Amino acid sequence: MRAMIMIVAALGLASCGGNDAPTAATNNQAMPETGAAAQVAQLDEAQRNGVLERAIRASGAACPVVSESVRTEVRKGVMGWKAQCDNGTAHLIEITSDGTGRVTSRRD
Repeated sequence: MRAMIMIVAALGLASCGGNDAPTAATNNQAMPETGAAAQVAQLDEAQRNGVLERAIRASGAACPVVSESVRTEVRKGVMGWKAQCDNGTAHLIEITSDGTGRVTSRRD
């Protein structure tokens, strides 16, 4: 638990810095990930699921445990994660370079 809090804190600190705004994706290619988004992509599955679980809960949705997460295009040209929770809910999560999580939820 303490490790997850440290990771979330580290992601927040790592997102501080320059204003390198990515340009729009062309030719239907996903934009390269930067900042916190790139850091989440490098986490092992257990750590990543913990970060996604916290983002889902912060959005107000119930998610006791993220049981599975897979990379997916959450909107045109933007990669993110599809997270499946053990309560039957599924969520699309985009992690922006500044560490903000944008969550779109649905129920099965």
